[in-house]
Amino acid sequence: MAVAGEVSLDERDKEYDQYGICIKVKFRQNGKLEVLSAHHQSGGERSVSTIVYLLSLQDLTNVPFRVVDEINQGMDQINERKMFQQLVRAASKPNTPQCFLLTPKLLPDLEYSEACTILTVMHGPWIPQPTEIWKEGERYGIVCGLLGKTHC
Repeated sequence: MAVAGEVSLDERDKEYDQYGICIKVKFRQNGKLEVLSAHHQSGGERSVSTIVYLLSLQDLTNVPFRVVDEINQGMDQINERKMFQQLVRAASKPNTPQCFLLTPKLLPDLEYSEACTILTVMHGPWIPQPTEIWKEGERYGIVCGLLGKTHC
């Protein structure tokens, strides 16, 4: 992703309940590693850092699934596309937990693997029409046409 980072244990003497993790990241080649915070990184950079950290834990923990809620909100298109590629790559590996990305929107033309399934929750006054069309296995573009939208 053309970024750098490190994670370390933030120890507080012998007060174990005060221990934490320290995440440092850098998003520019000529920059230095900075502690992940609202003071040094944009919201999108913090979201990318968070998802990369969570994905790095996949090999260390055994859980049946992960839920990621609106991690792409506030990201620019470049970071959102990078984040999504990382999610797809990680979720497509054998013996990895399922990953549920909950979001009100996704960028167009994202690349998915065969291991990905997209579930669309549709709610609104037009719901009977798309439901009938999708029973026959038609494409999402037809549903968009029903809504009078050229791009969904």
